[in-house]
Amino acid sequence: MHEYTIPIGPQSPTMKEPVCIRVSLKGNYVSEARIRMGYIHKGVERLLEGKPIIKALYIAEHICGICSYAHSGVFTQSIERLLNIKVPKKVRFIRTIIAELERIHSHILWFGFAMHEIGYDTLFNYGMRERELILECFEKLTGNRVIHAINKIGTVRYDFDKKDADFVLERLSKVEKKLPFYLKMAEKNSVITSRMTGIGLIEKKTAKKFCLVGPIARASGVKIDTRKDQPYDAYQDINFNMITDDRCDALARTIVRLKEVGESVSIIKQLIKNMPLTKIPVFKKIPPYTGGFPEPKKNLTYGQIEAPRGEDFHFYKIESGIIKKARIRTPTFQNIQLLNKLLIGKEIGDIPVIISSFDPCFSCMERMIIVKNGKKEVLNEDGFRTKYC
Repeated sequence: MHEYTIPIGPQSPTMKEPVCIRVSLKGNYVSEARIRMGYIHKGVERLLEGKPIIKALYIAEHICGICSYAHSGVFTQSIERLLNIKVPKKVRFIRTIIAELERIHSHILWFGFAMHEIGYDTLFNYGMRERELILECFEKLTGNRVIHAINKIGTVRYDFDKKDADFVLERLSKVEKKLPFYLKMAEKNSVITSRMTGIGLIEKKTAKKFCLVGPIARASGVKIDTRKDQPYDAYQDINFNMITDDRCDALARTIVRLKEVGESVSIIKQLIKNMPLTKIPVFKKIPPYTGGFPEPKKNLTYGQIEAPRGEDFHFYKIESGIIKKARIRTPTFQNIQLLNKLLIGKEIGDIPVIISSFDPCFSCMERMIIVKNGKKEVLNEDGFRTKYC
């Protein structure tokens, strides 16, 4: 039996972002997999440190394009917790609408790329068609299709009126109309089921052991969702279901994400129906620190929300309006630890399907570590990994 090692990436059709997976094979089966990252790290945590709160918000919302609102939302939540700001109901409703639109966009985009990985490019094109409808909603509500930049401390930049509601509902109705077709295709079409059924199995106990989050955990039967477990924004004011599946494979992760699209549509409809008629608060002049709010007694704060891929957690230490320490744990950071173990023993042809089913976002995950021990030394990559990793 032939034994050899091949690199997948850093530029590969299998992944939307650069990452290298060195796969050792025995025949057609994976015997070892090593993930090598660092190709797109931006040092986000270090960029945040030393910045005033208002400037840091702009950095936070640029951490990732697909989940831009998630990062800006958890940042504003952290600061509002620190300053003890009570966010008006309408602001909470608008934020939740944007969050659920982002979830729909992320899941539809993922579905299209997942179908591309198994060679089903017809559904890839359909997915891009539905995605465009959501991007139009973003452009209408925020002025931007990707980086939404709608959040401000204690409020949002744009109000929501009846014209906005009609615009969003019209496009969501088109997505909702197509959703049963996609679910039927995922569950019945032989092209999809033959490539995804039984592939990338993550048992419930394994998901709990590795503390997986998001659709990956829920597709393994784990009931975990920050929107339910620790409600924020408007989630305590609406009714929605936590989507789970017990099949634990790549197909289950597909079904969970598609069903979550339908659930997000339902959430947005409830929010629009019950949207308060009041105006959002407008802060015409915002001082560089508290914006007129009382000076906080504590300088440590955190925030957590359910991003499209799972729980997004930010922790900050703030002194005199300046961020001194920033720590960010994204969903991919939590989930990726299982990926290389999951590839072992699998056929080489299943690698793209397994990787795609994780929906990894390396742009979110890759950050910067500064080691300070009072000494100076020069290390190559292997030396750094041996000593500090």
